[in-house]
Amino acid sequence: MIRSRLFVAGVAALSAFVSPLQGTVVKMACAPQQVTARQGEKTVLRFTVKNDSPWRLEGTKNFFISYHVRDEAGREVRFENRRFALPVPVRPGATVRFDLPVYFSLAPGAYRLEWDIVREGEFWGRDRGWPTPVVSLRLLPLVADDFRKAWLPTFFLSGSERLDREQYLVRQVFRNNEIRVGGRFFGFAAGTTYPQVWIRDTATMLGYARFVYPLADLQGIVDRFFAAQAPAGEVQDWVDSIGRCDKNTVESDQESSLVLAAWQLALSDPAWLRGDVAGVSRLRRLDMALDWLWQNRLDAKRGLIWSGFTADWGDVERSYPDQRAIKLSDRSQRTFSTYAQALFIQAANRLALMAGRLGDKARAGKWRDREKAVAAECRRQLYLADQGYFLVHRVEGQDDALRWERNILAVGGNAEAMRAGLMSKAEIARFLNVLEQRRGEYGLRTVSFTLLPPFPENFFPHPALRQPWSYQNGGEWDWIGGRLVSALYQAGFRNEADRYLEEIAAKNLADMNIFEWSDKAGNGQGALFYAGAAGVLGEAILHGHLGLNEDFDRYTVAAGPDLFTLTISKSGDRFTILNSDRLTVDISSLSKKEICLVTGRGDKKICTSTDRTIVKSKK
Repeated sequence: MIRSRLFVAGVAALSAFVSPLQGTVVKMACAPQQVTARQGEKTVLRFTVKNDSPWRLEGTKNFFISYHVRDEAGREVRFENRRFALPVPVRPGATVRFDLPVYFSLAPGAYRLEWDIVREGEFWGRDRGWPTPVVSLRLLPLVADDFRKAWLPTFFLSGSERLDREQYLVRQVFRNNEIRVGGRFFGFAAGTTYPQVWIRDTATMLGYARFVYPLADLQGIVDRFFAAQAPAGEVQDWVDSIGRCDKNTVESDQESSLVLAAWQLALSDPAWLRGDVAGVSRLRRLDMALDWLWQNRLDAKRGLIWSGFTADWGDVERSYPDQRAIKLSDRSQRTFSTYAQALFIQAANRLALMAGRLGDKARAGKWRDREKAVAAECRRQLYLADQGYFLVHRVEGQDDALRWERNILAVGGNAEAMRAGLMSKAEIARFLNVLEQRRGEYGLRTVSFTLLPPFPENFFPHPALRQPWSYQNGGEWDWIGGRLVSALYQAGFRNEADRYLEEIAAKNLADMNIFEWSDKAGNGQGALFYAGAAGVLGEAILHGHLGLNEDFDRYTVAAGPDLFTLTISKSGDRFTILNSDRLTVDISSLSKKEICLVTGRGDKKICTSTDRTIVKSKK
């Protein structure tokens, strides 16, 4: 997403510096000179760059920092490696010191890294005689017992080697994005270039994060958005650790995202909803948030939520070629997207359940009625029965102006429509036929590509979206693909979901990263370690592939032929599930009332609420 990129730099001067060499014009030093790290682990290096060249060293001028890899004997292993943006520009004649977060996707082993400055497509500094500091790297394997014991309190053996390895990468991505202030947990950055905490990303993280982080830490994230909430209920897009916040007003999903984030936490502790933030109960704040959306973004004639003209779920509209494109303006066009409706429908459903849990029947009934009303209009106005999928959006007063948009299959909007219960099983099967046909037509490696086909070149004036298959205009986002996989598990399309999930995991493990997005050629783009995507993939594995379901009172797991082991340790719950044709649960602690094991064709259920009990289903 287009977001304010805030960087705070401040590094002590390096005691050692590279001596000037005759004929050099850019001198660089790096510390420490010896590093031990895991695959995919964020590692912070300290650089000093003295620029005696005529160039301004910055990404807009195609200057980046990278490294060449040699083994301990000095033999070249890999010359071309990941590029890292200079966090601050280095003007001619200036000396700049900065911290640079880096990561390594090499095979485990011992290496010598030769750090270099590259002007992309033109030259390497080394070839011009610029000094290249060397760092010794000892790279440890990510998939290791000590990592599991330290960082994976919820752990599984799924029967799939890729998915088992993917859980380590997902966990590493979350670790890389932890924001701590004075040693205390504050929240998760969305990715390496987004140091703020974003509500729409947080909503997709918590379904997994609550199985590996203390509940109180995660509740603190949502409380920060409550604290920044406007008196009328409007929700901010992001908050940061120094008290700032802001909103990309072209979207209409921030309020829905807040409700969906709170839902994940209420599953573990529904009483938390009764507590207050600044004198207003959390349940009331959720009601205020969705009510603001209902009062300010519902079109009375259509009965649908409106937003700016963006690419499906995106936050950059078709208005200006710069940062103004994230705000509603004189050039905005009111549209009614499937994505915004589906998020609202899910949020209204969850808010009704939370209100019902606390005995607030009137509030629960209000949101059930509104959920049904928007769902009916979404089906009537946005579902394309002749195409077999939901429309990206309709444009106010111009339903026929962009009829060619009917040919665009929006993966994000349709995935959320499935999760909102807006498609029948037969319609989902038809959707998958269309999806597969288009994947073949465009040669796409995963289902994470967001628009099939994208909008044409220059349709969006913002440079990030001008080219098809780039960024939100059809780029490959696991943040979206993971949601489709979850939706397919939810709807009973297990074979397809397993295959798609394996394809996504294979791509991520090859990169030892989960990129914000990738282009059609498979090149990772945007932020590294994209935590929102890691969250939906973790959720797809836990709740989809492994079949762990949960409500306020119980866990439910379906027994079947798949062999897996799942150990849960969260919020006072500790149990292990061993699944085969027989399903065994070993409970050592259970805060919920019971665990239920569904057997046979789903018509037999065995439940237990006794601590330290072994429960076995019959063949």
